[in-house]
Amino acid sequence: MHPIRGVRTEENKIKGKGGAAVRRMILLSLCFLLMGALLAGCWSRRELNDLSIVGGIGIDKSGDQYKLSAQVVVPEAMVSKRGGSTGTPTAIFRATAPSMVEAIRKMVRSSPRYFYLSHLRILVISEQVAREGIRDILDFFSRDNELRADFYILIAKGEQAEKILSIVTHTEKSQSNKIFKSMDWNKKVTGETANVYLDDLLSDLISPGKAAVLTGVETTGSKQTGEKMSNALKSNDYTHFKFSSTGVFKDDKLVGWLNETESRDYNYIIGKVKSTVESLACPKKGTLDLIVSRVNSKMKGVVKNGKPEAKVKLYMEADVTEVKCVIELNKPETLHGLEKELKKKLTASLQHVINKAQKTFGSDIFGFGSAIHRSNPKAWKQLKKNWRQEFVNLPVELSIDVKIRRTGTQTNSFINDMKKKEEQ
Repeated sequence: MHPIRGVRTEENKIKGKGGAAVRRMILLSLCFLLMGALLAGCWSRRELNDLSIVGGIGIDKSGDQYKLSAQVVVPEAMVSKRGGSTGTPTAIFRATAPSMVEAIRKMVRSSPRYFYLSHLRILVISEQVAREGIRDILDFFSRDNELRADFYILIAKGEQAEKILSIVTHTEKSQSNKIFKSMDWNKKVTGETANVYLDDLLSDLISPGKAAVLTGVETTGSKQTGEKMSNALKSNDYTHFKFSSTGVFKDDKLVGWLNETESRDYNYIIGKVKSTVESLACPKKGTLDLIVSRVNSKMKGVVKNGKPEAKVKLYMEADVTEVKCVIELNKPETLHGLEKELKKKLTASLQHVINKAQKTFGSDIFGFGSAIHRSNPKAWKQLKKNWRQEFVNLPVELSIDVKIRRTGTQTNSFINDMKKKEEQ
């Protein structure tokens, strides 16, 4: 081969490779530009001024139709300005229709803005609707692509859901936001609420081994006064709300209630108590309070000779927080005695709530069936066919371990010294 011709041939090959690389880079750049143009498009945008942000929804019944109440934020009133209030911070829109989506569409007739549901904080269902069944209304909330699943679902106990949303509140300008935050704090401090998101509720409703529960909420005080702006200006005797109980479901229907103490015992069993307060009687007279600082609950289901059993192991640490009696807390035997009393009290109260779920409601709200499913899937295939009847007579073994760790900044109460002074 001619030496010069060979060199030129190699140069052409290099140039050809370089040209191909350049063409690929240009093609990729055009693709990225096209994709960027599509991704940055604003074809589906909604301006903030065109939105009504919905914080809470209430569902009641009017005949055979659903009565929907939506609490929306009034932006002008939410922003505090000098010179006084600009009006109520929220507004309630109402509509009645056979379905959820139709009711929301009807609300648009009286609203100049689009109802935006992505910031929904609470869904309140009236007790009447809950007793008739909630599966139909939940289908809409599980399908809507704008809804996130991180909102709490509650039952308006003995009253209309609309009334819960209509209260003009203290400390928070939005009632729905206040209820949401109160639920969070109750979970951390009292352990008496069932903080249930949409996904949690749907999971319990379709599970054969666990029944659903929802927190009950009700108003205290005058309902008429609570809807007025003056309610938020009172320092006392104002209309408020409280979480009074936990609603127990069988399938998708509300069948009864657990009171506050029973609700806390239920949360002990399922391991949802982070902190709470327990009161004990002193050896002679008076009482003392313990703040529960650590709780660990383990649930196990077993099948022996074809018969299901459940075991609950509860470990708890507590600190003495308030003493209203004469007691020698500096003695180890005193603390051991208090541990035994608390264990005895918890064993009785936890057994009571289990018996109530079995005999009164016939509803496995604890998830003992799911525990058996996890430990013995083969046996569960047969048990789940008749689980309600099996649950009613299910033996549940309780194992409770209590440790009192601290007595505060002082061992004995000054009440001891005052008592000695009186005896002198």
